[in-house]
Amino acid sequence: MPGSIRDYVDNVLFISNSNESKLSENEVAWDKNVVDNDEGKLYHRHVNGRENQDLQEERDAMNNNIVDKEIFSTTTATEDDGIPSLNHPMEKQILKKMDMFLIPLMCLLYFLSNLDKSNIGNAEVAGLSEDIGLKGKEYNVCVTVFFGTYVVFDPIGANLLKIVGPHLMMSICLLCFGAISLGSAWVRNYGDLLAVRLLLGAFEGMIYPAINMYLSVCYRREQYAKRFAFVFSAACLSSSFGGLIAYGCSTINGSLRSWQYIYIIEGVISIGFVPCYYFGLSKNLEDSWFFNKEGKEYIVERYKTMNTFNPDETFDWYQVKLAIKDIKTWVCAIALFGIDLTTFGLTVFLPIIITSLGFTNVRAQLMTVPVYFLTAIVFFICALWSDRLRLRSPFIIGACTTTAIGLAIVLGSEVHGVRYFGVYILCMGIYVNAACNCLWLSGNNGNYFKRATALGINLFFGSGSGLVSGQIFLAGDKPRYIKGLSICLAFQVLSIFMTILQYWLYKRENAKKDKIIRKCRELGEPIPYDEKLSDLNPEFRYLY
Repeated sequence: MPGSIRDYVDNVLFISNSNESKLSENEVAWDKNVVDNDEGKLYHRHVNGRENQDLQEERDAMNNNIVDKEIFSTTTATEDDGIPSLNHPMEKQILKKMDMFLIPLMCLLYFLSNLDKSNIGNAEVAGLSEDIGLKGKEYNVCVTVFFGTYVVFDPIGANLLKIVGPHLMMSICLLCFGAISLGSAWVRNYGDLLAVRLLLGAFEGMIYPAINMYLSVCYRREQYAKRFAFVFSAACLSSSFGGLIAYGCSTINGSLRSWQYIYIIEGVISIGFVPCYYFGLSKNLEDSWFFNKEGKEYIVERYKTMNTFNPDETFDWYQVKLAIKDIKTWVCAIALFGIDLTTFGLTVFLPIIITSLGFTNVRAQLMTVPVYFLTAIVFFICALWSDRLRLRSPFIIGACTTTAIGLAIVLGSEVHGVRYFGVYILCMGIYVNAACNCLWLSGNNGNYFKRATALGINLFFGSGSGLVSGQIFLAGDKPRYIKGLSICLAFQVLSIFMTILQYWLYKRENAKKDKIIRKCRELGEPIPYDEKLSDLNPEFRYLY
């Protein structure tokens, strides 16, 4: 018939027509076999939908107000109907337990990861290069080579988490990078330092994607950013804490050099917390030791109302293909490259930059503490509002703008006090934009392995910026580092444009889905759905 939903869907989503028979009211579903994004076409066929009629009726009921109210969860259930939802009384109970037992562990893991990752900057200020005889650009190469293995293991970590379980993966990574940091205290030359930095990058590279994916398994999209705020705030605090450790080590009168004590203390701290992860986490969330029987049963039912995780999912190359062919994956990745170029550069070179402002080596370690403390506070506030408003892009754009302004201040002034003020301004945004970028992409991919692949690509680009950051802040450019800071400024502006483009792409897709849903209701037909297509389904609402 001329006005069928099939014809309308073809027009709205540019879905190709085929010669198959026309669809009846209960026989509309997305094809589970083929998606061709290269040609901009999404093929579909009709299958008998009566087997899933009950599920379809429930899904339609849940989405009665999607178009008009622009909700971002697939469920509008209440505590009266017993379906897990944001308003269910058990939801608050399990959230309280996860916040109490899981979030501190994720915060501590990211804290320790960043502590061991960025300690080379503090070690350099404490005399590393001089003691082991680094010359020319050798220190920069040692900073850069870390990201060679880091970028490779980013995608691996995202997919490996579900396969081996968070308890095993996080414990092994923590033990290994703690031991590597400890061993770094006895590097003797350039080759030794290169080797330990490569090994460190391999195990550090799996931490961030593992934490990100684990939180997406545990929390709904609406509950995501606030929890991640704690995790990223821990990263900010680790930079402050690293400065305090470095300062303390500079006062030790022992047989070793100050930079050696930095590596030893931070490595021992990491190794000491390994048992917390092996015994504190379980392979499956519902098997966690802190849930009672009722809580475990609720967790299992809760998965069915979440957009972000299905425990029965298995690895599927089809999902990998969907992530790779999605232009939004690549736009987001380019944006993160520009964002992280500044983030990685500053976390490693900030103590050196502050030293160039006229402060002594010892005092420079202390001067980084208030900078990162302010960064943690700003990030936490932004993350809370991002969840409350259910928005990501405005916070990314705002943070990139703030960072760009700070970079411009540091670049444009020769007055040390003004430049130090500029450091505060630019650092306020460096974690907000990076975290919200990754959260935005994670929350807008429905299938676990599609999300893991998209996030892996994203982090591959983001971490890849570390390969560049280590080569643009050169010793010969002291004290103003005009080349490095100018490149960072240019890429922050690029990230703003990429974020705007990503916003437009998501908004366009939601508009197409709105039209499909309205037309389905007009014709009295069920909303097309295919579990395999995850976020491509009309019911899935992209966050902005």
